[in-house]
Amino acid sequence: MPNSRVRLLDLMRQTEDPRVINLAAGIPSPDFLPLDALKTALEQEVASQARAMFSYHRPEGAAPLREAICDYLGQRGIPAKPEEVLVTVGCSGALASVIGTVLRKGDTVVCEAPAYYGLLELLGDAGVKFRPVPTAVGQEPDPKRWEKAIRATPRPKLVVVTSSLSNPSGATLPEEWRPKLVEICRKARVPILEDDIYGDLLGQGRPKPLRAFDDGKTVLLATSFSKTVAPGLRIGFSLPGAWMEAAADRQCRQSIHGAVPPEYLTAAFLRSGRLRGHLEMLKTVYGKRRELALGILRRGLPEGIRADDPKGGYMLWVRGGRAGMIDEVRKKCLEQGVAVVGGGIFFTSTPKEACFRLNCARATVEDLARGMETFCEVVTAAANRSGGRKGRT
Repeated sequence: MPNSRVRLLDLMRQTEDPRVINLAAGIPSPDFLPLDALKTALEQEVASQARAMFSYHRPEGAAPLREAICDYLGQRGIPAKPEEVLVTVGCSGALASVIGTVLRKGDTVVCEAPAYYGLLELLGDAGVKFRPVPTAVGQEPDPKRWEKAIRATPRPKLVVVTSSLSNPSGATLPEEWRPKLVEICRKARVPILEDDIYGDLLGQGRPKPLRAFDDGKTVLLATSFSKTVAPGLRIGFSLPGAWMEAAADRQCRQSIHGAVPPEYLTAAFLRSGRLRGHLEMLKTVYGKRRELALGILRRGLPEGIRADDPKGGYMLWVRGGRAGMIDEVRKKCLEQGVAVVGGGIFFTSTPKEACFRLNCARATVEDLARGMETFCEVVTAAANRSGGRKGRT
């Protein structure tokens, strides 16, 4: 698989660079944080729970947060008990807790292509073999394609899928397919690791997570509040199912437990009932940002290169043209003060076409427009050099 480690490091270092219009790192804007609600929750918790907040706790996470998470999951069709919840450091920690517990070197894993580069790094560090299933908006793999990959030899030890607004493609599995995929994996005795970090940002009709169609024996859930509430809290969690004890033991040996004050703060925010209104605000704002960006891309991209509309979230996937343009476009954009992500880091092998992930949330509206226009100009110039024709998609 391509080496994405340095690029991931560079992406995160660019996030606070004032000289760069950041369309790269997949992080939300600090302008939309629920600061008043978080401040109120923090003051209340410090006043009433200070001793508990600043003491050691169980490796599984603070009890008030695990209870609040169960209420949160129940509203999404997932019955869960506090003892089934493992609180982690972000969604990356949730993914790592499952991957490090379930998989061994040489195991085969079925995953999407493209897939989140951080996930690919975790799987690569585990020494697994990849069996990718091509995925894109409008080209979501139906259950038969998943079944073919799952039943191929050797049998995989895990299926990994971001069920809603997959990063970077933006694809969402239709709800009517979800119970079918769960049943396929149940019969094949292959667990699913479901990443549902973006599900709450879908513009219309949030599908039930895969875990809602399971009793916890097949689907292992991983998610966080980093894309919805506040990334700085670093609060994620997993439902490891039968691997709960092993995952908790692994986390205890690595870090004892997570940071307790953010756990209490997140629990108080969830109990406050402010999450629903906050999510509606985010979906409205991100919808306007996507509409602005898509309009510019559709007018400015050359023929044969298209921007997919994921119908939610704040990231866009652009694809088409020769794969050799990826690094050229990324470097030329950065020279002009615009950071974009070349899509090669989202694949386990070299992609067959050029592709880029663009973040619509981080920049101001003015910078977003300017950044998208610069991107279109750079892509058009690169496409013209390779014999492409300028036109509308």
